[in-house]
Amino acid sequence: MQLTTADRKVGSLAATLGALAGALLQAAPAHAQADPGAAPAHAQADPGAAPAAAAPVAKPNAYDETASEAGTLVADTAVLYYQEDDDRVRVIESETGLTWNGASGLVVSGKFVYDTLTGATPNGAVRSRNVVQTFRPPGQRPGAKAPERESDTSTGASGIYEIRRGRLPVDAGFKDKRKAADLGVTLPIASGLKLSLGGAGSWEMDFTSYSGRASLAKELWNKNTTLSLGYNYERDSIKPFNGIPRPLASMGETVIGTGRHKIVSSFVAGITQVLTPGWLAQLNWSHGVSTGYQTDPYKLVALVERETGDPFAYIYERRPDRRVRDSIYAGTKFALGSAVTDASVRWYRDSWGIRSWTFALSEHAPLGRSGYVEPGIRYYRQTGANFFSHYLLLDENAPSFVSADSRLGAFHAWTFGIKAGFKIAPNLEIYGAAERYLQEGQRFDRRAPGILARTDLFAGSKSVSLITGLRVTFR
Repeated sequence: MQLTTADRKVGSLAATLGALAGALLQAAPAHAQADPGAAPAHAQADPGAAPAAAAPVAKPNAYDETASEAGTLVADTAVLYYQEDDDRVRVIESETGLTWNGASGLVVSGKFVYDTLTGATPNGAVRSRNVVQTFRPPGQRPGAKAPERESDTSTGASGIYEIRRGRLPVDAGFKDKRKAADLGVTLPIASGLKLSLGGAGSWEMDFTSYSGRASLAKELWNKNTTLSLGYNYERDSIKPFNGIPRPLASMGETVIGTGRHKIVSSFVAGITQVLTPGWLAQLNWSHGVSTGYQTDPYKLVALVERETGDPFAYIYERRPDRRVRDSIYAGTKFALGSAVTDASVRWYRDSWGIRSWTFALSEHAPLGRSGYVEPGIRYYRQTGANFFSHYLLLDENAPSFVSADSRLGAFHAWTFGIKAGFKIAPNLEIYGAAERYLQEGQRFDRRAPGILARTDLFAGSKSVSLITGLRVTFR
């Protein structure tokens, strides 16, 4: 799994994993079809639609068919297992979806997801090599009702816990559940013009999200060119188990409320061009604005002594209430017979100062006449946010914004993956996928005070994800 956006709260981690599962659950590339993860599905261009036909293949593969077939109902069910190293976050997710491909380009789809998250998640504080660290949740306002939860360790920062000397501060009681649903429809409204509408909802123990989307796709020049334009609106609500702590306040101080909201608006514009019957290219630009509460209420920042480097106290982080994002994606797919090479690059920046590049390469190779295997590799690198800091000095005033969340810091990561599928019957497919994610960053800061200069500051993750699924097509 690749954590490419650095602002994910505990409440939104499940959504991130849902996106990972969605990416891995996509059907095998059908003869250089466009990448659904890079643009709205309606923007896919099938080289089979080009006026010139590809040369016949002596032994065609079952996956050479187009991405969708009119008059079919596709049922897809899968299970995802995700595990971070060192007994950190573990996710088990089940996903079930139905897609109806009607005549003239009509597509109706629905999906339901249920997952559970357990394990340990870093709280943002630095290690202490000399003392046992004790962490406690924010205090409740006088007369306020105690938060309801399954147990004292039902989610991050929900109870008091201790960390032994030299160990990374993590809340081992992290626990959450998520239910999510998504409905979508694509309608042909004119010759070569399609309208796509959809909505989604996600419900967690301390986080709720609703979103709606709309997009248009116009095919030009005998379907060799597709222009697309889309908009997505999302409203998130976070209600931490112990309430909203006051930003930059000392750990344990009284909360200032029970919940907050965030609004996300996103635009995407793209073009997909069929260059030859077996080669296409894609270019997308996206722009998004997030406003509202974007601070992680469970994250802390350590205040360390200037001479010794020991953490003396902890305060709650604070992030800006507005974030503007821009990204450009360019990709290409090239088919040679049943084999498909997929290469892409993505550039990203935001108003918090994060800049990133993502490079991905995969090769879809047929296995006999009924199967395929698809190894892939992805590299990601980002700079840190303007307000990211591993710690603050005890004798200095706190800045207006600060976070020690490693996902907002500078790091790079490699993802190595493989997918495979086999059609055991014309309408029945089994498939699977595996990924290994390795994140690296600066572990030591020789300029840090005292013993902190010899203390590992990096809290990044390494993980393994596995997927197995079954897809049935009813004709």
